[in-house]
Amino acid sequence: MSTAVNHDGGIVADKIYGQYCGLAKALDLVGERWTLLIIRELSFGPRRFSDLVAGLRGISTAVLTERLSRLEDARLIIRRTLPPPAASNVYALTDDGQELGRAIVPLAAWGVRILAANRRKRTEAFRPAWGLLFLRETFDASSARDVHDVYEFHIDDSVISVIVDDGEMRVIEGQSGRPIDVEIRVDENTFIDVEVRRLRGRDAIREGKLRLVGSAAALRRYSSIIRPLALPRRGGSYVDRHGVSIGNRSRGRRSDGTRGRR
Repeated sequence: MSTAVNHDGGIVADKIYGQYCGLAKALDLVGERWTLLIIRELSFGPRRFSDLVAGLRGISTAVLTERLSRLEDARLIIRRTLPPPAASNVYALTDDGQELGRAIVPLAAWGVRILAANRRKRTEAFRPAWGLLFLRETFDASSARDVHDVYEFHIDDSVISVIVDDGEMRVIEGQSGRPIDVEIRVDENTFIDVEVRRLRGRDAIREGKLRLVGSAAALRRYSSIIRPLALPRRGGSYVDRHGVSIGNRSRGRRSDGTRGRR
């Protein structure tokens, strides 16, 4: 990051990298802690300030206010008032913000391999909608052409709607208000195990842990459109074994087979 001199002569870091690079410029805007998670929350639809506080457990209201202000200045989000009877002030993604929301999906999908290598801790928050975020990266857009379906997931007490419209997909929390083509019922633990490939979907169905309800035609469409996340083979990379790094390597050994410096 670039630096500046403060009033007493000390060196302080600016919040910019000072590099003419697309990644650096993007991180100048959204590289601070919590920022991309705010974008994740708004990817599911407009949210009130209180909704964001509830969905981002551990964030302070001061930090959230500052991050929202920066995102507004960058024109990635907009503040608006919902029509009556709600009449609430909400934050929503702009067109640029929606593009950013799509851009983080591959990163979220990449992160699932870390989930696969590590069981969820009791102290870790989880919402089923987060687990469906990657569907926008893995779904088969060609099979979704000319399809207008709603797949409604019931995961314990949570309801998430996956809406497919002519090759496009949206994931929203709650019911869509449209007729349901396929209803999926599963408990949270099974949902996680299937998501991270600890359990195959067909095995979960056979064991009665996962239930799909819909017409034969709708179930065929669902099966062709909804694709599981491709994860590397178990033990195939360092992150699979330790959840902290990436790359096919052994501890202390370089890719050319020689020992690296310690």
